[in-house]
Amino acid sequence: MKQSVITIGTFDGIHKGHKAIIDKVIEISKTKNLKSILISFEKPIKQVNGLLTLPDEKIDILSSFIVDEILILPVDKSIVSITAESFFNEVLLKQLHVSHIVVGYDCAFGKDRVGNIAWLQKKAKQHNISIDIVKPVKVKKQIISSSKIRNLIQKNNISLANKMLDRVFEINGKKISGNKIGREIGFPTINIEVNQNKVLPRGVFICSIADKTGQIYPGVLNIGTRPTVKLKNHALSIEIHLLEFAGNWKEKNIKVSIYKYIRNEKKFTSIDCLKKAIRHDIIKTKHFFSL
Repeated sequence: MKQSVITIGTFDGIHKGHKAIIDKVIEISKTKNLKSILISFEKPIKQVNGLLTLPDEKIDILSSFIVDEILILPVDKSIVSITAESFFNEVLLKQLHVSHIVVGYDCAFGKDRVGNIAWLQKKAKQHNISIDIVKPVKVKKQIISSSKIRNLIQKNNISLANKMLDRVFEINGKKISGNKIGREIGFPTINIEVNQNKVLPRGVFICSIADKTGQIYPGVLNIGTRPTVKLKNHALSIEIHLLEFAGNWKEKNIKVSIYKYIRNEKKFTSIDCLKKAIRHDIIKTKHFFSL
């Protein structure tokens, strides 16, 4: 079996730092003629307050990289309890025939995270395996990390989160029926339902969605409880008002690209005040897209 160059990590968000690691794997694969293998956990082993990438989103993004094999490991009892020693010997050596390892500066795997950088360097030396430790990547003098990006999104700093991700933050959802309030006040919306494990900002944002042909439609996204309108249940809702679309959006699965924060959601004194705010949101969105 062909020898391999591997990397291992959670890769939640697949941000700019992760891309530096994956790019290094691809580079070594080409120069050394090794099989490139990317090992990722489907989600963080430790519970976090919302995922940047759900498992299917992660697979979709990772598949865009030109690597030979992607292994997604489930976070279950068998994986969580495996020791770093066993994983290194049974998986990396015996199954994947590793001869080169690329990891980030903060990598740690195995039970109790024993397989840290120092441990990995020692094991690699024992088995004559080359190892590259990728230094932290920074944006605006801040080290990029999944937890930092998660925190930025929850604080509505979408612009900086997107710079750290090196792409536009996206949420995937399914179209659901709404209560037609947007239509009644002159701003029809598409309502979507998103997996509850996905990290979400709160407020009003500039966004876009695309149809199956690839046509992109700018929009205003509201994530909140709609406090101004009278409802029996002010549960969290996610709704999009499209700027250049008329009619009924027919596609069930919707991917929303979130570009920029506009304002907090608030309870207005009247529907007219709400409508005025929405008109300002639309003006800002048109300006952003230079419409």
